Amino acid sequence: MPLLTSRSSPTPTTSSSSNTSTATSLSPQEPRRKVLISDEELLGRIHQSESTLALKTALSDPVSSWESTRHLSCIGLSATARRETFELSSRMKQNGGKGATPFEVLTVGCIACSPQELVSVLYPQNEIDYNVTMKAVYGRQFIYGSVVQKLNTKASKALIPASHYLSVKTGCFARSRMLGRNEQWCFLDYFQPTTLGTSPQSSPSSSLITESTPSGFSISRVSLSQHELAAGKAVEGRVDQLDRISTLLVVDTVPAVSKDVSDGNSTKLRVTFYAASSNERQHSSPSTASSASDKVTRARLVALAKGIPRLPAVVRRRRLGVQVFATRSVVGLQPATKRQNARCISCTKGIRLSAFMQNARRCQLCAYNVCKACWSRENIETTNGYIVALGVCNRCLEWVDRCDYSNVQDGSRGPLRIVDDPAPSRDSESRPSFGRGFRDDLAVESTKEAAVTVIKMLLDRSITTDEALEKDRAKAQGGEENRYLSAVEEYFERRAREAPAAEDCVLANSQQRAYALQPTDDFVSPPAPIPENEVARLECVHRLGLMDWKDPMPELDIICSFLGKELGFFCTMVAIVGATHQLVLSCTMRELVQTLLPREHTFCQHLVMGDAPFIVRHPEADIRFFNLNPVKFQGAKYYCGIPVVGPDGMMVGSICCVHSSAMDITRTQYDMLVRFGEIASRIIRIKVEATKCTSQRARE
Repeated sequence: MPLLTSRSSPTPTTSSSSNTSTATSLSPQEPRRKVLISDEELLGRIHQSESTLALKTALSDPVSSWESTRHLSCIGLSATARRETFELSSRMKQNGGKGATPFEVLTVGCIACSPQELVSVLYPQNEIDYNVTMKAVYGRQFIYGSVVQKLNTKASKALIPASHYLSVKTGCFARSRMLGRNEQWCFLDYFQPTTLGTSPQSSPSSSLITESTPSGFSISRVSLSQHELAAGKAVEGRVDQLDRISTLLVVDTVPAVSKDVSDGNSTKLRVTFYAASSNERQHSSPSTASSASDKVTRARLVALAKGIPRLPAVVRRRRLGVQVFATRSVVGLQPATKRQNARCISCTKGIRLSAFMQNARRCQLCAYNVCKACWSRENIETTNGYIVALGVCNRCLEWVDRCDYSNVQDGSRGPLRIVDDPAPSRDSESRPSFGRGFRDDLAVESTKEAAVTVIKMLLDRSITTDEALEKDRAKAQGGEENRYLSAVEEYFERRAREAPAAEDCVLANSQQRAYALQPTDDFVSPPAPIPENEVARLECVHRLGLMDWKDPMPELDIICSFLGKELGFFCTMVAIVGATHQLVLSCTMRELVQTLLPREHTFCQHLVMGDAPFIVRHPEADIRFFNLNPVKFQGAKYYCGIPVVGPDGMMVGSICCVHSSAMDITRTQYDMLVRFGEIASRIIRIKVEATKCTSQRARE
């Protein structure tokens, strides 16, 4: 056995070969097909691979059977272990005959991350991500690769189960010896999810789990001949072909430490990589002069195994790609006492800030000074694999590794943006229809009056006084619900044409953050700093008496109900942001109305740092929000905040929209949210002015 500690075999089950008579795969002669053999043949070769059995044998063999064993260091992704170790073993086998395995390598190690993170790294869904990942794992050794073809799962349901994926890929590597040629590997790539405790004897159906929550998976790769590919390969004669190679990568949960409390949300995953070369010419492929020699093949297998310990670095840079970094101007915006912190916020070591004797570095995530020992330059991967290097302190890295990235998809990295409206389909209307959320409120006598008021304010921007509200209430007794609904639908249809383009929709602190993160002693979400206009803002809130407001505002209830129905938010509220708490004036969850929520556990503490709508797509993966109560206990996975302003334009609160899963906001929806933010601001101002007038008359 190659490891000193005993391990149970993590080998997965491979689905048994399906009845090919029912297959509906494309014909090999179809012009669009880039692979010259059928899908049935491709899947059959995966099932014929003996990598699973060979891996079981390799794990059970004694340590002395391996000729070479070395330990490869890699970065740690947990707060307790900053470095991890992978063990790489290799050996030659001399006891084989036909079909023997003359050389094999085995790499075993642990990574503190979720299975979903490794799935996105190890099995990318497009060619761009595939090349980015291979470059990250193998560096300059990897030149370029292609995703030649994917198995059409909809047309081949009889071949592979759901959530299993089969594709044909190629990869070109730089030459392994000075006078040699570059090398090309054409291979089948088969992804299979597994469950906890899956044994090699279990049935294929027992190893199936949902794609969104895999507890483990395996990836099998089997060599193909270049003559079986019609595209995606290098020019013949310019590269050596890596034939007779099979690999198996298995990811499963480490027993007894799958949920280590010290690692926060991290899950310990065991990664086992096995690769072998064979003497046997597979599937009667012709032997050509361009085939790589045994020595070159062995060197490439070792290089493939050495790339596995680089996986944590790829996971780390993708985690950093989810974060929102501070702008360079943040330093100038901070008060001098905070901007020139004289001690490292990570280790408290004194640092010199003199231009002549400077030993400080700036963390570009929290925007504070740290010493050189607590600072490192990290790679950050954003959309489409774009890489940028920024300086980050050790404390911020600990925050980053404590977040939960299991729901972050490949397209979620990078700056958040408003998206265009979906193109109309043949079966749907030309544009999405808004306004039907008012129907139920207009049909109920107790909410009809408030609904008509909100509709009137939506259609007429001139309603700014309580007298105008009373006139609209008098007009609301005519029973013209259908006319109101038609007017609202016409309004939203017009706004859908006139709404600003998606790229012109402004979001606060979406691409870069205009404020620093205050360091804390405990590993909790760092609170946002107080905005510069906080004194004036709180004076406005106090002058209007908003934190002491007790009277109901049915119009705000209509707004919350409408946004929840039209946009699908599971919770929508209108709240006032005070000095230490947030007062809920209206909410679709009625039990929260008139509740005081701690400001440090709300998203609005970051909304007040800007003057535009604020959206957080994955708060559980953001160091600012991962430990907030709504994220930890209520399962909030999305937040959209719209400013509510007072008479002098000062932000006093917000419309908070929270959802249980990430979503996209279109340009039309953005325009709607901003409009209802204006309406909510007007309603609050009108109510406050009316209350003041009533109080003044009572005193007179």
